[in-house]
Amino acid sequence: MPPAGCAEYTSGMNRAWPAVDNGRMMSNSLHSARVARSHPTARALLAAALALSSATGLAAEAPPTPLADDAIAVPAAGFAADTSFDAPLPADETRLMSQAWSESDPRRYFVADVLGMQRNNALKYQPLAVESTTRFVGLSSNQLQSTFAPGIRLLYGQYGEGESVGWETGYIGLWNMYSHSQVDSPGSVLQAPGGLGFASPAYRDASHATFTGVTSLQSADVNLVLHSYDGGFDRLSPRAAQRCDWYDGGHLDWLAGFRWADLEDSAQLGFIPSGGTSANTYSARTTSNLFAGQVGVRGRMEFQEWALESWIKIGLAGTSVSQSQSFYDQLAPDSPFRTPRSGWHGGVGMISDANLSAVWRMNRVWGVRMGYNLMWLTGVGLAADQLNFSANQGPSTGTAIDSTGSLALSGVNAGLEARW
Repeated sequence: MPPAGCAEYTSGMNRAWPAVDNGRMMSNSLHSARVARSHPTARALLAAALALSSATGLAAEAPPTPLADDAIAVPAAGFAADTSFDAPLPADETRLMSQAWSESDPRRYFVADVLGMQRNNALKYQPLAVESTTRFVGLSSNQLQSTFAPGIRLLYGQYGEGESVGWETGYIGLWNMYSHSQVDSPGSVLQAPGGLGFASPAYRDASHATFTGVTSLQSADVNLVLHSYDGGFDRLSPRAAQRCDWYDGGHLDWLAGFRWADLEDSAQLGFIPSGGTSANTYSARTTSNLFAGQVGVRGRMEFQEWALESWIKIGLAGTSVSQSQSFYDQLAPDSPFRTPRSGWHGGVGMISDANLSAVWRMNRVWGVRMGYNLMWLTGVGLAADQLNFSANQGPSTGTAIDSTGSLALSGVNAGLEARW
């Protein structure tokens, strides 16, 4: 048995015609009319019934059938009516159907979401601070954990008319995903790993070692949109949900376009000597720009005051990755262990994101959104991966770039949407 308010599906001319609210949208009866007009058997049987009714004089007294209510009158004599599946609706019915569909399938949409997202720790493992006596690793890259960062997402789009292609543009901004870790040594035996901790007095015999990271991300995209709409409630549909009178409609959007993303990542490793209040630091900063061609798909289903929407987009990108790094020695600020260095590298990466949101539809235009998001970038440079702990001070040391990093983000969204 189908759920309450849903029609049972049967094939052919034995399909059930459940009673529905007479106030149901105009598009439903017009859809039924198109079915009756376009099916040859239905038109022939209807014409025969009308001819028999007219001959017996009972046409005015007989109660109308549901099919006759929704059908378009056809000539009875000789079954001469056009029985083509492609027979067009009259102009007034086409206009009414277009108006009903435009009301139930808005052509423009705008989304404004507040985001709260957190990056994962996808850094390659390396020691950041060790004990000089035991070589115990007191601080390492896999101990770092980012906080949730605030952000926004904006989206505006417009569907094409009829079969034409529409467009949309969107923006995502996330700022100051902050991570911090610290290790203390009462015996002041902490130092930098590798040769650096032995070669420079600024990075050994420390009582505290700290690591601080900050990450920000911006992304913008422009897409062409191929939109399809299922017509909403349809008591003849083979889809169970579409035969329920609380079903308002669903659509599927195919996306193809261009996406840009800018990832800014910084890292600072500090060693505070015994009795000191400030740190001798080793800092690195990376900028990763991704320029991607992307494809995606978005689906949406509406049920009275609720809607469920989801999308996934993926793009193959060319990347431009740069890094810079520097040392600071508080005892010799003008004579760092290495002078500032930088480098650049081009490569290939990927950017993708996905969302699942529930929408409470306050009225025909406005809705409140809440959902969950995933984002993934590859082929990027992460600041902590650029740290070079060798004792070498040559001009090429510290100029290489590791652009094989990846970054995954996850978090929630809440906001408003408008569809009109």
